[in-house]
Amino acid sequence: MSLFAFITAITPGPNNFLLASSGAQFGVRQSLKHLVGIRFGIVCLLLFCAGGLAVALEQHPVVYKSLRYAGLGYMLWLVAKLIFLSGMSGSKNRGAPLSFLQAIVFQLGNIKAWMASLALVTSYSVPEQYWLSVLNIVVVFTVFGFFANSCWACLGSWIKAHLNSAEKQRMFNLCLGALTLVSLIPAFEL
Repeated sequence: MSLFAFITAITPGPNNFLLASSGAQFGVRQSLKHLVGIRFGIVCLLLFCAGGLAVALEQHPVVYKSLRYAGLGYMLWLVAKLIFLSGMSGSKNRGAPLSFLQAIVFQLGNIKAWMASLALVTSYSVPEQYWLSVLNIVVVFTVFGFFANSCWACLGSWIKAHLNSAEKQRMFNLCLGALTLVSLIPAFEL
């Protein structure tokens, strides 16, 4: 489970691309609320999955589609914000990192986070000690996820030294925005 949690959390996806951008734009310290919001949002997803929300959403497809499209809309808005972010450290319009609450809400439309949460709960929960095993899943995925997400924020911060012009920062934002869009393609499938 630890290996699965680490690989799932460290591989590229919407959260990691946005954290890399945030690290490059604002630094690791300013990105901490964003990072902690992601982890809190993932814990909520794990608990939703463990509590049977996925089954309830299957039984109510209109609610499922509404949540899905609202989440996708929010994710696309954040990608647009990333792509059009000015980015220069001295710029007055450089934006702000995602807040704690924005990062939590972002998870509702994050297909990778939902799939990882469902896979973890269904694969590693133990029926005889269900909630204890869910707690174990939450702790393991939070620890490995925090480490993995921190690596992406630090990578972005490290890359910042090479983004010494407005054009380079715009290209970096455009690339991360495009990668985030590509990572959302599975969410558009019916």
